[in-house]
Amino acid sequence: MSASTAAIAGAPVFASTAESEPIVPGRITYTGPVLAPWQDEAVAAWVAGDSRGPHRGTLEVFTGGGKTLLALAAAAAASALVPGLRVGIVVPTQALQTQWFAELQRQTDLGRADIGRVGGGHHDDWSGRRVLIAVLNTAARTLPDLSRGVDPATLMLVIDECHRAGAPQFSRVLDTAADFRLGLSATPDRDEIDDRGELVAYDDQVLGRRLGEVVFSFDLRRAREVGWLPEYAIHHHGVQLDAAERREYDRLSRQVDDLADQLRSLGKEPGQARRLASRPGDVGITAGRYVATTAKRKDLLYRARERRRVTAAVLERTFAADPARKALLFHERVDEAAALHAVLVDRLPVTSTLEHSKLSPAARRAALEDFAADRAAVLVSVKSLVEGLNVPSADLGISVASSSSVRQRVQSLGRVLRRRFDGQVKHADMHIVYVCDTVDELIYAKEDWSDLTGEGANEYLTWPLDSEEPVTADEPPRTPRPTEEMEWLRLGEAPPAAAERWHGVLPDLDYSVDTRGTVLTPAGEVIRNPQGVPAMIAALRGAPGGRFRLTPRHRLVLVFYVENDGPPVSYVVGQAPEAFELLGTGPAAGAAVDVGALRAGAPYPGSLDKAGGAYKLRQRHGGVIERRGPHGSELATEDSSAGTPGHNARLLLDAWRGTQRPGMKFFVNAAAHAWFLDAGVPLYLASVPGGFAWPVAQVAPGERVESGEQVSPGEQVSPGEQVGPGASGPTPATPG
Repeated sequence: MSASTAAIAGAPVFASTAESEPIVPGRITYTGPVLAPWQDEAVAAWVAGDSRGPHRGTLEVFTGGGKTLLALAAAAAASALVPGLRVGIVVPTQALQTQWFAELQRQTDLGRADIGRVGGGHHDDWSGRRVLIAVLNTAARTLPDLSRGVDPATLMLVIDECHRAGAPQFSRVLDTAADFRLGLSATPDRDEIDDRGELVAYDDQVLGRRLGEVVFSFDLRRAREVGWLPEYAIHHHGVQLDAAERREYDRLSRQVDDLADQLRSLGKEPGQARRLASRPGDVGITAGRYVATTAKRKDLLYRARERRRVTAAVLERTFAADPARKALLFHERVDEAAALHAVLVDRLPVTSTLEHSKLSPAARRAALEDFAADRAAVLVSVKSLVEGLNVPSADLGISVASSSSVRQRVQSLGRVLRRRFDGQVKHADMHIVYVCDTVDELIYAKEDWSDLTGEGANEYLTWPLDSEEPVTADEPPRTPRPTEEMEWLRLGEAPPAAAERWHGVLPDLDYSVDTRGTVLTPAGEVIRNPQGVPAMIAALRGAPGGRFRLTPRHRLVLVFYVENDGPPVSYVVGQAPEAFELLGTGPAAGAAVDVGALRAGAPYPGSLDKAGGAYKLRQRHGGVIERRGPHGSELATEDSSAGTPGHNARLLLDAWRGTQRPGMKFFVNAAAHAWFLDAGVPLYLASVPGGFAWPVAQVAPGERVESGEQVSPGEQVSPGEQVGPGASGPTPATPG
């Protein structure tokens, strides 16, 4: 396909390529509109591919950019190389499946019999078909198996709204063996966190690895720059909580803050709470409570009564001025959306319809069809409509309630910014409703909306409680911090020679440095290459250790510092020249390592597992080994008899004294080797076969021990087992 020579920047020319490209038997031919220059660029980028090879990659294209046409053009390009090419298309919803089915017949030379469907009540396979369109939840279960008999060299996998396929329950669809792979999304990034608690870039996520890295991006900014969008305005409406709602919001917020403090005291960041909630023990319990309480607070904001009232008022005014408008409403909760729909049915002079996941498939399909066919002027939706609706005549959108995701807001915006190609002029209005003086405002701290949508496109309004008229505000409720790139330019594109105030956006996750200079990830994993970061932090704080954050692109080291009892202030203290790398666990647990020639304090080449436990060496009483037991701190007992656990304690304490190091933490691995970390380097301490001996907790005769309770740490007692007289004295605890 040749590049369009359209006079209007970025505009597609509606002329069939069939006039210039004869249909070739066995080949999929694109017969749709000639692509705009930027669309040709996108297809060429996919053909060139990513770092893993050609004909693979993800296209990040703003909603309304013609992702379907791009995919069909890419399939035609692949089919030119492999005439017998088959295409498996995965979509998140049945509505999108129906759209793709129609577009394939409209924009290619394929007929109805060439196209099969899987899911949504359909059970087709590859027999006699060139294309299968599968709904994601069914595709994840069946498409890899359905495609097993197809040569991967002749198969193309297309995943629409591909960010959905990264979820664990759906990612099996990526096992479909296909040499040609294409991802489509307006916002492909998932908020994916790795085992270290760190945000993972899309290209490193399962989607980026299995489907293809982002090879082309056409975001809202670029769409605006090339004139792809209609004229539009965005109206931001700040509403109030009533007195009872405010009291409840403040109560929940105090609980959230308290739980966040508890998580930090356990060495975890609140941003990790959802991932941590499944863990056992105090961390999991606290994280679960944090997640549940933040959800309650968000639900309270979704139910705020002023949301419904102000939304209805905006629509009443809009339709009074122009009854020909078509409005899409986006909500997060089914019950609230249904209640809003009932109000609109009573108050608006036009027909309103409702679409959400609790309705029957037939009712949902009817709602979408009524809106698309102009039988309804208002469509109230819950979540699912953010993806898949293509009604260019829709010119009014209201985000009644939304998550804090910038991605979701941008997708909602895109539903009403679809350009028309029927010659009619379109002006779109998007209204965003948020609750003042709450976490709803954080969306404005994450993104500069003027930069994103254009100067002059935004209007900010606040509605006093129960007022009929809003008050115009001069600026958004929050001002976003400068981006990392802006701060990097301010710093002269180099880390400062001395600590300097940081004004930019702050990364979410905290790293830490212990007093021995070991750098730890938010999940407690040891960093192998600290690169002088501990010294940078100590230079500012005047003492070793502390927490810090690392910017994602330039790896600038940020530290909070309190001056004159004021609030913490962020400073940039230096830069990590390389990406952090995990120390790992070394050789497999239990691997044989000869430690006979190792002195205490020498580099340790063995496994860094902690199967034998974690302990502390303290200097009181000339040196003791301490661990945390169910009844508090416990000290290992010493014995002069060789080969006993008590003797192990004496040998280890002697080895420690020989290193001339202060009190520290150490570990015992499955090979019974004690090791410790110094500035991220694993060092040998001693060999302690049989572990250490500990005092036994006193248990009354006949007392029953509950399942999992320990009489002394390391000695498990069976459920219901009775502990008789004489259960005292030193008890050895073997590693593990």
